[in-house]
Amino acid sequence: MARDPLLRDAVRAIKTKIGVAAETATPEELAYLGTAIDRIGGRATVLEVEEMGDIKIAEITEHAASVESQTIASITATKEAAEASVTATKEAAEGYIVATRNAAQAEIDATKVSAVNTVNAARDAAVNTANANRDAVIAEVNAFKAAALADVAAAAGSVTQQLVFGARAFFYAQM
Repeated sequence: MARDPLLRDAVRAIKTKIGVAAETATPEELAYLGTAIDRIGGRATVLEVEEMGDIKIAEITEHAASVESQTIASITATKEAAEASVTATKEAAEGYIVATRNAAQAEIDATKVSAVNTVNAARDAAVNTANANRDAVIAEVNAFKAAALADVAAAAGSVTQQLVFGARAFFYAQM
């Protein structure tokens, strides 16, 4: 098997020339390429050239498989990192949402308690004012009642004196 780099370079050059010029090559150019292959043939057989192609195909296949596995590994690692990042971001967002909800709920509860306390205080003040007004009215009514009863008692005493002493005697007594 030929491992000579010059031979390999010559075969590659001829192969490239054949690939580029095969469709448009004139008969003279094809003869020239044939002659070039014959001259190389003195140093390497067609089998060696073909074998070299098989070796290169195997090397390329191996390299492609290596690149493929490295690419798949890189894609897998990138995917896993992206999934981890998405999961972390999702968990952080969920944590923020829960914290925000809890803070809002606490604020709502505090506002509710404050509102209930304010309403209760207003109710108590209104009840106390109503009770004070009621007591004042009751005191006035009782004072009026006492005054009225005193007036009624005085009138009754006066009537009783008139009945007992007569109207004239009462009139003179009042003067």
